[in-house]
Amino acid sequence: MIGLLVTALATEWLHLHAVFGAFLFGACLPRDDRLLKSLSERIEPISIVVLMPLFFALAGLGTTSSAFSGAGFGAMMLILAVAAFGKIAGGAVGARMAGYGWRDSLATGSLMNARGLMELIVMKIGLDAGLIGPELFTMLLVMALATTAMTGPLINLFIGRKAPAVADAAAHAKP
Repeated sequence: MIGLLVTALATEWLHLHAVFGAFLFGACLPRDDRLLKSLSERIEPISIVVLMPLFFALAGLGTTSSAFSGAGFGAMMLILAVAAFGKIAGGAVGARMAGYGWRDSLATGSLMNARGLMELIVMKIGLDAGLIGPELFTMLLVMALATTAMTGPLINLFIGRKAPAVADAAAHAKP
């Protein structure tokens, strides 16, 4: 933890965001499963219970309602459509080029469409650095949440629900 905090402080001192120092420290750690298990047992509960809700609360403070009215709403819908289409089409084309069928390719594109916590962190850094304004931050936040939420329904649409193998075996077994 001391190494993590020192590298985060060093990158803050260099006028970079502290998350870059923390990331670099984590990248420099040796890949040891025992160390990973030990750290995750100690840090994961704190990060999930305390830090993640705090991060989302701070991110919510950076939003503005003007992104939902007038031209802002149209721009947000355009951002959402372009982001979803770009990720789904790009993932599907890549999977198709690798030899997968269309259903599996579109499912791969749907999985690529999900944005993660890292994108939210980068957007928050951009907001804090003044690179993006509150309106664009709100639009990008809604896009990240919406594209992540649409992953499950898109997978069900492209692949469909398959019954578990155990249920199939029980249904086909002779009594």
